[in-house]
Amino acid sequence: MEKLIDDLGALYKALLDAAADAIIVIDMNGVILNFSASAEKLFQYSKEECLGQNVSMLMPQPDRQLHDSYLKNYQRSGVAKIIGLGRDVMGLKKDGTVFPMHLSVGKACIKDKTYYIGICHDLSDYKKNISEKLQIESLQNALFDAAVDGIITIDDRGLIKSFNHASEVMFGYSREEVLGKNIKMLMPSPFKDAHDQYLKNYLTTNKAQIIGVGRDVPGLRKDGSIFPMRLSVGKAQVAEGKLFIGVCHDLTDYQNALMELSQAEQRYKSIVECQGQIICRLDSDFKITFANKSFQHIFECTEQEIIGMHFINFIKGDKSDIQQVLRDVVRNKNNAQLHCKTPMVRKSGNFNIEWWFTKVPNDVGINEIQGFGIDISDKEEAIREAAYLKNHDALTGMLNSDAFVNALRNWSRDTRYAIFYTDCNHFGLINNRFGFDIGDKMLLEASRRLKNCIKKQAIFCRPGADEFVVAVEVDNIYEASEQAECLLECLEHPYFLDDNEIRVSTKIGISIYPDNSTDLVSVIRQAESVLARAKSSLNHIAFYDPLHNSVMQRLLDVEQRLRVAVEQSLLQVFLQPKVCLINSTIVGYEALLRWNDPVLGLVSPAEFIKVAESMGLAILVDRYVIKTVLENISRCLEVKAKILPIAINITSSHFDDPSLVDYIFDLSERMSVPLDLIDLEVTEGVLLDMGEQVQNNLKKLRERGIKVYLDDFGTGYSSLSYIKKLTVDAIKIDKSFIDELNEETGRQLVSAIVAIANAVKLEVIAEGIENKEQAEILLKLGCHLGQGYLYAKPEFIETVLF
Repeated sequence: MEKLIDDLGALYKALLDAAADAIIVIDMNGVILNFSASAEKLFQYSKEECLGQNVSMLMPQPDRQLHDSYLKNYQRSGVAKIIGLGRDVMGLKKDGTVFPMHLSVGKACIKDKTYYIGICHDLSDYKKNISEKLQIESLQNALFDAAVDGIITIDDRGLIKSFNHASEVMFGYSREEVLGKNIKMLMPSPFKDAHDQYLKNYLTTNKAQIIGVGRDVPGLRKDGSIFPMRLSVGKAQVAEGKLFIGVCHDLTDYQNALMELSQAEQRYKSIVECQGQIICRLDSDFKITFANKSFQHIFECTEQEIIGMHFINFIKGDKSDIQQVLRDVVRNKNNAQLHCKTPMVRKSGNFNIEWWFTKVPNDVGINEIQGFGIDISDKEEAIREAAYLKNHDALTGMLNSDAFVNALRNWSRDTRYAIFYTDCNHFGLINNRFGFDIGDKMLLEASRRLKNCIKKQAIFCRPGADEFVVAVEVDNIYEASEQAECLLECLEHPYFLDDNEIRVSTKIGISIYPDNSTDLVSVIRQAESVLARAKSSLNHIAFYDPLHNSVMQRLLDVEQRLRVAVEQSLLQVFLQPKVCLINSTIVGYEALLRWNDPVLGLVSPAEFIKVAESMGLAILVDRYVIKTVLENISRCLEVKAKILPIAINITSSHFDDPSLVDYIFDLSERMSVPLDLIDLEVTEGVLLDMGEQVQNNLKKLRERGIKVYLDDFGTGYSSLSYIKKLTVDAIKIDKSFIDELNEETGRQLVSAIVAIANAVKLEVIAEGIENKEQAEILLKLGCHLGQGYLYAKPEFIETVLF
């Protein structure tokens, strides 16, 4: 018995080591107990390195991390994901390579112990072969649809299995219309009637009439027209059975010509003479025996001059390559067509011909070389022109922006040069007034003037529209300034175009390399960035100024971050109470906007509100505040908390918006917020030149119970006649007046404002009260409402309300 056990152990070990697939035995804890020789080869570990280690060392993430928990789950639940099933997984070699393999796992219970035997089959070559097969199939499909001739495949019942694009064009059917239909739908009678029987006969007898041979047959288009074609049929055996592949070449234009060509040289000549392409024949010494009219015309020779001339004499430069091609044609036993491109000569100069050469027998059976050529000079000229236009402006011939930068890179890095960025003011009006032809002529004249004006080495660019960029070597900014004045004078001199005298104004922005920047793109952008400042300058010339640029950059940064702040709710609404000055009771609040940006830090409302208005973001910001305030009022109402009216500032550009009223009313209705819980504050500028839309908005808002306050009163263009016409509920005295209450003049001004407000029955609210003395003076002057740091600083809206 012991000998039998030893024999079985030896047999087991021999099986493990002889197996082509890797075999690994682990215990219930995933510890490797046996590691076959094939496993050593597959994973690149020796048996000694693996025995006693967790099998997860052979797995990439995330399988490595999940393996032990999976094993425990299986032992606890008995539910297998792979044991007894097998699946494709990824393995990890010692060198870190991850590879595909098929893993089959079996379970063995010996005595009271459980073992798991894993068989690993390397799929690397298999996966590679599959990938290559898919690539080949993709290439075959692309070639199939790219073929000029129609290609159709059918099965042994005559049903169409594939129908390439050329077939769609040839027969007039779409692919969807023919797939699964019998091929005879593409044949006229009597071929249509005989096709099925012919196919059966072939499948029975294996005797072909056309398969592997090819012949000329008629085809039937969708519109019923019949046309001649050359049909070649091949057979293929695939897994699904037999397939027949038909290649259809439309002979509509050439069938008669080709037939007659084989019958008589004269008829051959009459056909090929009509061809636009070059056709010739060469004897075994490469002398010309025939040349059609196109050959004679393109090579600028008569037939008498050409016949008998050595073809090589027409080749420009080295003739060895074309001689080798012609020798290969003669030696070729399969009559294959050889292709080449070569420069050639004619009386008027050089040109390029693309040739196809084939060995053909002449009418007496002697082999000759037939050449078919196309003059590709225009094509290559077009390629050269395209390359030129890739780097140049089509109108002026100047470099475009990318080519301009590349040209600058070729200048010495030690050179100081000025970048002049010119722009014509209101060029669009010139196009509109005189037409685009005149506009183009003016640009051409401007480019000519620029080139004539610069006497030193320079690079010229037209980045687009009416802009030009010139790079000129300079010693200092004074020379750059003089050059700019010269350019300006040249460009602003009157343009006399088609009986029109056109005068233009131009501006020039200047930056200096490397003084302003060593980055070429940046130094060009710097010159462009000061065009706006150049327009407002006295001489329409401006040099790049880092300080001005930093201001503009700040404006841009604030604008960009403000958009993000609105989208991501980074703006915070604070509330400052309005109080009764008699008893300090809070009667309402003013909503104030604060912005602590994660990139810019604290940004003053005075800064970002101005940017919002200038950049068209004011409506977004206003609506953000309106929505935030109404949302918080709605929350207060839900919990039955006491809430007082909150005033919201509306920017001047927004108050003229027709949709403002509807936005507030819709939001109020949707959130169930009574309109008398919000007030609106506007500046004097809104009401000073009050248009119809502003009047309509004021009327609708006040009719629905919304009070409108005139903010910062006295800082704008207030007048008695203006105040008399105000359709508002209250005015707010600006803080600048409150700060001067300790002076007699200040008190008299505030007293006058209060008196005027009382005369037209408007409430008065004082802003910026900071001490008790100011509050007492205001009470004596008849102002009973106010706000300021004396009573409370602005706090976050949720802190105030909740």
